Amino acid sequence: MISKTAVQRPVVLACDTSTKVGSIALLEGDVITAESMLLSDGNSHSRRILDDIAHMLQSRKMTPADIDLIVSSVGPGSFTGVRIAMASMKGLALSLNRPIVGVSSLLALATPHLGKTAPVMAALDAKKNEVYAALYDSSGNELIAPTISSPNEFANQVASICSTGPVLAVGEGITAWRQAFLAALPERITFAAAHENYVKAAVMAVLGSKLPHADVATLEPMYLRRSEAEIKLQKKR
Repeated sequence: MISKTAVQRPVVLACDTSTKVGSIALLEGDVITAESMLLSDGNSHSRRILDDIAHMLQSRKMTPADIDLIVSSVGPGSFTGVRIAMASMKGLALSLNRPIVGVSSLLALATPHLGKTAPVMAALDAKKNEVYAALYDSSGNELIAPTISSPNEFANQVASICSTGPVLAVGEGITAWRQAFLAALPERITFAAAHENYVKAAVMAVLGSKLPHADVATLEPMYLRRSEAEIKLQKKR
């Protein structure tokens, strides 16, 4: 194992599985030193996360004891994916007695594009003709808090808030409903590159290192929508 004096602090482990393209990342000091994608065809995220974390740490000649901070996506996104990431990361935080931070998947999507003049709208496909979406100003402040709505409704809401000037759009929810956003913001919308439309654990690691620690016992997912099981149970009552 690398000696403690050789490791750049803090060592931050981050994980996101809010979409089919998940990832884990390791931040040492202010440098991302390792990153790995997690591709899911259903529930495989749960089988791979801890194994991939172990391999990532081994590649850096580290053990879990070297981790100083754990960062987990809290969603929104896939119910199963968000639940798996949070359960895995909260379990690690408890077993290692390390602090944990929860980060919004939408904020992580928008962050690489902040600091420019244009507001940034981030959206993930929520299925059922809906998107999980949020709008941020150039400093990362929420102009529209994370919500679930129809693409047309969200696009029109963005257009009413950003009545002039360009707007940057990022996320696979934007890609899935490109025409709706073009119609609401004609000639003003700029689309992020295809490879930028995925949530990245590396971004979450950097974000999490600057945010207040959460209470591992009370940190909750940001689902925004009731699960199918909850909907079915409600109908039976």
